[in-house]
Formats: sequence, C-alpha cells, structure tokens
Amino acid sequence: MAHILVIDDEESILFTFYRFLATGAHEVSTADSYCAALSRMDEEHFDLILADINLGDGWGIDILHEVVRRGLATRVIIMTAYPTGETRAECLSQQAKDYLVKPLGQEALVRSVENALQ
Repeated sequence: MAHILVIDDEESILFTFYRFLATGAHEVSTADSYCAALSRMDEEHFDLILADINLGDGWGIDILHEVVRRGLATRVIIMTAYPTGETRAECLSQQAKDYLVKPLGQEALVRSVENALQ
C-alpha cells in the first residue's frame, strides 16, 4: 500500500482520482492548490504525487522541483490537459515518473501509478 497525494484544482478530478486509487488499497490524500499541496508535504510523507501542471496558484512542475529540492524519495507523475513537447521534456528531465494527458481513464491512471511505484 502506498500513500499518494493527488493535486488538482478541479474538484471532480480529485474526487474521481481518489475513487480510482483508493479502491486499489492505496491511502490517498488530495490537495486543491499548490499552497495546499506544500502544506500536505510538510505534514506527511508521500510515496507518490500526481500533480496537474496548472494549479491556479502555482505549477505542478514546481511541485516536482520542490520534491527534488527537499531531497525526497517521493515519485511524481505530472498530468495536463494541454500537453506540449517543452513541458514533457522538462518534467521527464526532472525525473518525473510519467507525463499523462487528461482526460484519463481508470485503467491508464492505475497502470501509470503502479509502474511509478515499482
């Protein structure tokens, strides 16, 4: 069982991804903003973070940078509805475990999470 943080500013995404991942016996926490995510990261250890690129008050790529800056062993998956080659390259160069394009189905999300946790 892994402890996973899902970060997205869309409530429907948080609810859906929580349901997808919690049914797989993972402990799932959510954050609806960049600032809320940083607070959760201060309070808890996460094995995996799924972060949307655009969070309204910050960027998912900055969450990835924060994980690296803090020297955490946390794996990060970046998600976006607006993919570009530039953001994909930056995320993968910063050791993101995956770069997912929304909308995501349950099977694709769970497969990516399981691959990242191995």
